[in-house]
Amino acid sequence: MSDGPDTRFLCEVTIELDAAAPLAIGPSPWRNRRVSDIAGGRFEGPRLSGSVRRSGADWSEGGRAVDGGIATALDVRSLWQTDDGALIYVTYGGRLVIPATTAEAFRDPVKLEALSPSAYYFRICPLFETAAESYTWLNEIVAVGVGRRKPNGVVYRVFQVE
Repeated sequence: MSDGPDTRFLCEVTIELDAAAPLAIGPSPWRNRRVSDIAGGRFEGPRLSGSVRRSGADWSEGGRAVDGGIATALDVRSLWQTDDGALIYVTYGGRLVIPATTAEAFRDPVKLEALSPSAYYFRICPLFETAAESYTWLNEIVAVGVGRRKPNGVVYRVFQVE
């Protein structure tokens, strides 16, 4: 028995967000939600490549990190289309935690480009659903991803948990 799970690189995905500001639903009695629409994107990997469709969004919930920085709970639903035409429904939750010392640079598009992804915590847990026969193996896996923010979206390196 191993000490922990092994992983295998699945793909790198770039998700572009709509240029319009996120729609802030605002603080309700239960949460403080905002919605960022997906404008498109691309994923590439050894067994999986294609485009992220312009259908879906991140229904994130904002909060405050322990140190006073920013904490965000992710709730993303998206549709990916492989280069050979298969449709894959991808959902993921995750956490984005930006320390107070990094928050100003994270909010500034110019400083964000120079900010190391190690300056904040950005992790996701994607699940896949498809009826495409050549990709049914995706229905049976769990994946994890490490993200970095870009001014117009996000980039994740996604790994299959073995």
